[in-house]
Amino acid sequence: MQRQKNYILFIDESGKSKLSDNHAGFLLSGLIIDKDLHAALSNYMVSLKEKSDIPTDENIHAFDLFESERERMYDEDGGTLKNHDGTRRHRRIPFTRIDTFFKRLTGLIEGADIFCFVYRIDKSWYRDQIVRVARKRNVPYQLVMNFIKRKDLNDFIYEALARKLILEFGYFLETKDAHGEVVAESRRQEDDAVLAAFLSASHKSTFDHAPRYQAWSRYCLKRIHSLTFQNKKGLSFGLEVADLFGWAHFNHTYGRAFPIASATKVRRVEARISRVNILMRDLYKKRGPESISRNTLATIAHDKVSEFTKVLDEYRAPSVPSGTPPGNPGGP
Repeated sequence: MQRQKNYILFIDESGKSKLSDNHAGFLLSGLIIDKDLHAALSNYMVSLKEKSDIPTDENIHAFDLFESERERMYDEDGGTLKNHDGTRRHRRIPFTRIDTFFKRLTGLIEGADIFCFVYRIDKSWYRDQIVRVARKRNVPYQLVMNFIKRKDLNDFIYEALARKLILEFGYFLETKDAHGEVVAESRRQEDDAVLAAFLSASHKSTFDHAPRYQAWSRYCLKRIHSLTFQNKKGLSFGLEVADLFGWAHFNHTYGRAFPIASATKVRRVEARISRVNILMRDLYKKRGPESISRNTLATIAHDKVSEFTKVLDEYRAPSVPSGTPPGNPGGP
């Protein structure tokens, strides 16, 4: 009897997912790899790092390595070293070493049997709805935003995009007659968004309005057996490449978040971004990266979008009688 295949879906984010974050652009990248192949690639990745004198004790972070050209510094106990202003302390890495490693890494990815997804979204419309309610009720924007936070809706867009990735993974496994697991980079106190997406994706009742996703949710329940969170010390090839893909596509779509003074360095960074985006073209499971529209989001996360709309409709400006002590006047 032929052994059943097992795959892993790796999930990583680029940009700011919360409605309270100022940046409008956000994306999730997903990478699907055969589990046995991933174990081999992770071991080979360590070898590539050693050959290029890149730290082997944690996952690479594409922004730090390929854009800032630096590595994080740690104390003897593994704690992050910080500067006097509280920012993380880094050590510069010669760009020649980075370019050598980058060439080897992209060659490894190019020859691997992997699939990727990229879902991006513009949060502007949802943030504008909060502004609209604040103006209508004649209250500060932050008061309405705090109300959204108390209703646990500040991060619903991350949950919705993660839900779509997991649904796509369930469908992929069904077509391969395989089983799989989900691995996400830990966001520490914010891991509940991925957990909620994982649980809701396997409940067909979540998608009463969408028959296709109802079927896919059954595949998720049938074929996805676990969800794991990993931090940067997990040494996972899948998370490293998902982070690389997310970094490259985010920069290509939204531009760099931080300016680079050196024109020579700009050319180096742009060349790396271009190389990764070209590499990704042949790895997309679908036709390419997908921009998630409001209609698509409402289909994937009908429950969350409805809740968001209802909460804004029901918001009432604080009415504080004379003599009322300070507290939480904007509460429901």
